[in-house]
Amino acid sequence: MKKSWPTAFTAILLAVSLTACSTEKAAVEPASSSVEVTAVKEVTLDAVYDLSGTLQAYDETPVSFKIGGTVTSVNADIGDQVTKGKNLAQLDSADLQLDLDNANQSVAAAQASLSNAQASLTSAQASLSNAQAAKQAAQAGIASADAQIQSAKVREQGVAAGARTQEKAQSQNAVNKAQTAYNQAKTAADRAKTLFQNGLLTQQENEQAQTTLATAQDSLNDAKEQLSLLLEGASASDRAAAASTVKEAEVGRQSAVASVEQANSGIEQANAGIEQANAGISQAQASYEQAVIAKETAQLNLSRVGLAAPVSGVVLEKTISNGQTVTAGTAMFTLGEINKLKVLLPIADSEISKWKVGQQVSLNLYDEARTGKVTKLYPATNENTGSINAEVTIDNPKLDWKPGQVVKASRQAASLKGIAIPVEAVVSTGSEPYVFKNVNGKAVQIPVEIGNLYDNRYQITKGLKVGDQVVTQGADRLFNGDALTVSEATTK
Repeated sequence: MKKSWPTAFTAILLAVSLTACSTEKAAVEPASSSVEVTAVKEVTLDAVYDLSGTLQAYDETPVSFKIGGTVTSVNADIGDQVTKGKNLAQLDSADLQLDLDNANQSVAAAQASLSNAQASLTSAQASLSNAQAAKQAAQAGIASADAQIQSAKVREQGVAAGARTQEKAQSQNAVNKAQTAYNQAKTAADRAKTLFQNGLLTQQENEQAQTTLATAQDSLNDAKEQLSLLLEGASASDRAAAASTVKEAEVGRQSAVASVEQANSGIEQANAGIEQANAGISQAQASYEQAVIAKETAQLNLSRVGLAAPVSGVVLEKTISNGQTVTAGTAMFTLGEINKLKVLLPIADSEISKWKVGQQVSLNLYDEARTGKVTKLYPATNENTGSINAEVTIDNPKLDWKPGQVVKASRQAASLKGIAIPVEAVVSTGSEPYVFKNVNGKAVQIPVEIGNLYDNRYQITKGLKVGDQVVTQGADRLFNGDALTVSEATTK
């Protein structure tokens, strides 16, 4: 028994020693805590405004068909990014194509009618020219007939009056001359006969003398007969012939007058034809123009069966489907420009004087902050809330913010800078708030003085400096000196 006690005592001492060693080791190497940290930076301090608004497309464009019809295809859906001119939907074009075909036929028929009317005018104008030429010829015929009548009457008067004294004297002189010529020829012929008989002339010379005598005899007889006619006066047949000539001339004049009247009638008919042809041309021209208008309308309607995007943007709304019957002017799509967004912020009328166009506004969506700009201050208050809307625009180059999302907003104060950290980084269980700094992988508790709250951040007026590593997530689980495992470093 005496030998066993020292052994038991030794075992007890060894156990106590091991336990002490274990406790000391645990105190030296505490468990590591997983946290998130961020570097302290100087930031712009925003004035605190409890504002929010719903994002809208910067510009919205309703798109509708200009004609009614049945939808045969829809080529865009909500959320699609479309470019200007893209075909969004299509209407059935069968009836419109038929209308265009009929309009083309009507234009061709109207063109033919117009050509016929113009040809009728040309024909009527030619008839007028022919009738005017005929009238001129008939008038010339009248003038010629008048001259013939005058000449025939003068001749008839001359026949009735007989030969004048001068004509009788001239005729007697002609007889005397013919008698003298005969006497000379008779003497020459007798002499030539005698000389021929005596062989002093040739037979040819004798025959020539005899021929000359016969000719002189004929001339003498003619002169005597002419003188006898003049002395006796015109015969009954001569008088009848002269009267007949006058009648024929008068008949010719009557015929020429009839031709003039006929030509005048032709001119009247031709003028009536021209007037009728002009009326036909006017009517055909009007019909042709109406047909052309109908064709152009049919072409325009056929060109409108496709619904093209008037601008580039994103499809925000869609109220169209295949087989649907639509009417002109009803919006089928709404396109929006979302590479830039806008939000209407309701500002209390007592604060509106602090807002100016061009001021910058901080906007937050799911802990992501962006800077917008005031582009418009509405001139009237909202009847329901008494607030005044301020329109703020935000660039959205990645198209990751969407219309319909709600953002929080605060207006930037001019040139106000300072240190601000997330509220979850500050521990204030006691009377003095503090934070944990990450110093060489260990949590070091640092008392801080806090100022105003800016957009879920505390302004730190004392205790921290730019560059300090502050625990932002997991600070409420830490004790001074805890080892830290930084799972993610973020800048907020």
